Amino acid sequence: MLLQQLIQGLAIGSVYGLLALGYVLMWQAWAVLDFARGDAAMMGAFFLLIFNVFLKIHILLAFPLAIAASALTGFIIERLAYRPLVGAREINRLIATIGAGILIRNLYRVMFGADPFPFPTIFGEHPIYIKHLMIVPQNLWITGIGFALAILLRLFLLKTWRGKAMRAAAQDRETAALMGIRVKNSMTLTFVVATVLGGIAGMLIAPLYFVMADMGVLIGLKGFAAAVLGGIESVTGAMVGGIILGIAENLAGGFISSGYQTAIAFALMILVLIFRPSGIMGRRL
Repeated sequence: MLLQQLIQGLAIGSVYGLLALGYVLMWQAWAVLDFARGDAAMMGAFFLLIFNVFLKIHILLAFPLAIAASALTGFIIERLAYRPLVGAREINRLIATIGAGILIRNLYRVMFGADPFPFPTIFGEHPIYIKHLMIVPQNLWITGIGFALAILLRLFLLKTWRGKAMRAAAQDRETAALMGIRVKNSMTLTFVVATVLGGIAGMLIAPLYFVMADMGVLIGLKGFAAAVLGGIESVTGAMVGGIILGIAENLAGGFISSGYQTAIAFALMILVLIFRPSGIMGRRL
């Protein structure tokens, strides 16, 4: 029972970690807490639903198409809603992210209605039994994809010129511009990457939940809690925070009551803010 809860916690924690990565990237590059990250997950889930379920495109093709659609949507949103606010006061940018999230949710509600859409299992329907342990294949896939993306992102930021440019622009825009880095382009790329990560998180969690316009609200807040837990300035901490949060939620749900899962998430966030405001790994790369 304990091991099964840990495996499930790793899976959902990987999703929270991907969302937390979006918060970290946006904080570093834009100096804003972007509360539309959960809506990026919702859009990703809907894109996969459209390509795979509505248009009957095979999942191996529907997945990259949904990622591309998330990237394009992120680019458009950045240009229309975020780029005009570069240099604005922090409170104005924060309000803009909340407004963008509300607008996106209502737009999808108008297009698809308020009813939830079931999403078929895409990672295998038959569980794996090892003695008394039951392992759901989709939990293994979700965990593996989540960790792989986190590793790839870290390597991209540390090893590639574009990634280093993104980090430089995030740390000091004026100095980065003097070094020949196109700061606004780096900020756009950061926004698109954060949107894609959120979109993939939504795609991974879609088979576990119903797809609907409001699905991103709660998981977006839990992604924020994971970012605070791990450290809002740490890419590694985002995944660590997500895993801790996912495991804590599942242990609470399995051994206490599922009604405490959400409370556990925000209780952990509050405790971290009180005793370690910088988070578990609250430092820059």
